[in-house]
Amino acid sequence: MSDALLVPGPVRTLAAKDVRDALRDRFILIVTAFLGLAATVALVTGAIALRGDVATYEAAKATLLAIGKSADAIKAPEFYPLRLLRGAIEQIEIIGAAIAILIGYRSAASERGRQTLALIFTRPMRGWQFVAGKALAGLGLLAGGLGLVLGGLALVLHLMSGIGLTADDLLRIAVVWAVAVVYTACFFLLGFILTLHMKQPSHALLVAFAVWLVLVLIAPQIGDTLDPDNQVAGGVFKQLSIAKPDQVQIMKGFANYETLRDGIEQASVTKHFERLSFAVLGIKATYTGMPLGPILTQMLANLVWILLTALGLGALALALPLNPDRLAIA
Repeated sequence: MSDALLVPGPVRTLAAKDVRDALRDRFILIVTAFLGLAATVALVTGAIALRGDVATYEAAKATLLAIGKSADAIKAPEFYPLRLLRGAIEQIEIIGAAIAILIGYRSAASERGRQTLALIFTRPMRGWQFVAGKALAGLGLLAGGLGLVLGGLALVLHLMSGIGLTADDLLRIAVVWAVAVVYTACFFLLGFILTLHMKQPSHALLVAFAVWLVLVLIAPQIGDTLDPDNQVAGGVFKQLSIAKPDQVQIMKGFANYETLRDGIEQASVTKHFERLSFAVLGIKATYTGMPLGPILTQMLANLVWILLTALGLGALALALPLNPDRLAIA
């Protein structure tokens, strides 16, 4: 089946136009470079430290061999270079989501600012085709930008860490890239919907960033901060030497509190993206060294939540009626 049958002509035409416009004003290139720089800075220090650890081990092994002893005399340490991508994931969670909102805002505001929205609908284009074209362009820009960032980080990690990345490592990075595209698409659609339908685009941007603040910064931190076990190294129960049966009884008295705390945390799509990415990359110790298949099985609920959020916002964008006359003046 050809691409022309898969994607209607007006959708492809509008998407291509939007991508060209975005690249022409260099906004996407600038913000992508900013995200890449922030993520690289977070990676380089750890990569240099890891390279030093690898060099120390190799030097110790060479010394043993030089004096006629077996290298097995020292246990070979396990190095996990993908753990160094933690800072990059956090940058995508925060900065990547903010950039996606700006791309969504620009996608809708550009038509309203030039007062071309009504003109577009004088052509044989339906409302859903307009939304689909804009969304396709946004996904393409996000996918390309995140691909450049994560691809560059993988190259830096491969060259600077002293440990070459394996095919499995690259596959895990590819999985994180795909999920990151869907995650940032949620915020693109949020910015796009609000800007397209609110009377004042500037107000839409403020509302979008208010939602970003709650979902990306506040809700995840509430969940972590209000968890008593996170406030004491090793956990409160462990430090107080409380037996497991007693722990269960104590927690029964805080069932409602735990439900509320966990509910706030679960409401954030950012937290689901973080859990999945940290597990796939082995950043969370529980999943270090575990094969990718079982990890994805355990993280399926987080993946479904991210997908449903993006699909829900996409369906909302398609379902909301457009009134070009009312929105003709920004």
